[in-house]
Amino acid sequence: MATKVHNMGAVLTLYFSYLVYAMGLIAASQLAGSPGDGWGLSAAWGVEAKDVISALSVMAIGKFVSYPFAGFLADRFGRRRIVLVGIALTAVFFILLPLSPNRTVGMLLAAVFGAGNSFLDAGTYPTLMESSPSNAGTMNILIKIFISAGQFVMPLLVTMVGTRHWRVVPIAAGIYMVVMGILAFVVSFPDYRRIAAEQLAAQQAAEQDAESGQSPTRARFAVEGVVCLVFIFCTNGIVYLANQALPQIGSNIAHLSTSQGRGLTQFFTLGSVVAVLLTAVISSRGVKSINFVPVYAAFGLVSVLLLNIGGMHSLTGMRITAFLIGYFVSGGIMQLVLTAMSDFFPKSKGQIVSWYWMAGAVGGFVLPYAVGAIVPSTKDVPGDEATRLLASGYTNVVWLAVAFSVIAFATAVFIFLRHRSIFRAIESVRAKA
Repeated sequence: MATKVHNMGAVLTLYFSYLVYAMGLIAASQLAGSPGDGWGLSAAWGVEAKDVISALSVMAIGKFVSYPFAGFLADRFGRRRIVLVGIALTAVFFILLPLSPNRTVGMLLAAVFGAGNSFLDAGTYPTLMESSPSNAGTMNILIKIFISAGQFVMPLLVTMVGTRHWRVVPIAAGIYMVVMGILAFVVSFPDYRRIAAEQLAAQQAAEQDAESGQSPTRARFAVEGVVCLVFIFCTNGIVYLANQALPQIGSNIAHLSTSQGRGLTQFFTLGSVVAVLLTAVISSRGVKSINFVPVYAAFGLVSVLLLNIGGMHSLTGMRITAFLIGYFVSGGIMQLVLTAMSDFFPKSKGQIVSWYWMAGAVGGFVLPYAVGAIVPSTKDVPGDEATRLLASGYTNVVWLAVAFSVIAFATAVFIFLRHRSIFRAIESVRAKA
């Protein structure tokens, strides 16, 4: 079933902007370099590579602090202006970072990038949903393709230009974002106020048409909104844990080699990309995106549980498990629930995006941080005992992830049922009109 996409210029500009946004997420690992080799930010700042990584992690603070008002401003002043702010801040980060003289300036620029990400998210996700309201879920999850592409391309670019000219890559990325900003300024964006008014009017009509005694046909933030935030808190926590701890889980639970454990993240990423592509194809055949949510959440729970199943503790078994977790947990389900939450509250899409990803950011901190508390230190422990302690510790980490997955599944089912109930009522009213 073909679905028309309006404002294609804005849609493509935003998608291609996320290519460079994704590069910023891995800038620390790709541009840190080595003071001994005389290249990268570590040499420019006169610090070690670990200090570069910690400095650029400040982008998370910039993102978290700016999220609350980025969404409000997107709803108040329009998507285009907020997107332009996000693109401008991202360009500043990339152009000035390789020219920064010390770690302090680098931290400031990282905070600027984090703020730019918040503004870009707050303007982008609503624009994509408003460009094709009947296929909003697919519009959102396609962003992941561009993020994955950007993270794939940046290491290749750094390698291609060589360590001597490493500054070329971030400066070129900044210039690229300037071009994206010019395009965002000239292309047309959806009339978000008109679209929100139409969607809100449909919900109000369904609520008035509902017979007494039926369940409410309008979402309430204290119920549906909070449930969506709990979902993203749990799910994004699992995704961050997988990104950071899958190698250690593979090495300590399944006894893989260090290189084999690191390779699990590739299968995790592959699963995520395949899920986005297949979900988009299936959605284009007329399957509503909300229908994927409980199914993916259920299989996501099973996939995480497989990490602690002895029969999967082989190289092949762990690769399959990593692929499945990437597919069902990181393959677009978070964007699909964001779409559902925006459907629930059409008047405040910008704020919804901000609160949603803020809750996700908290989850992305809590679960990985818990690893340090759960996994015991083995600094002065003999080899065999250290191996046993690490295996036990990471097994408990997986059980915590399973608990998060159970909550995510329960909330996913609730979101699906409420979305179906509300929008069936709306479709019924439209059919009578």
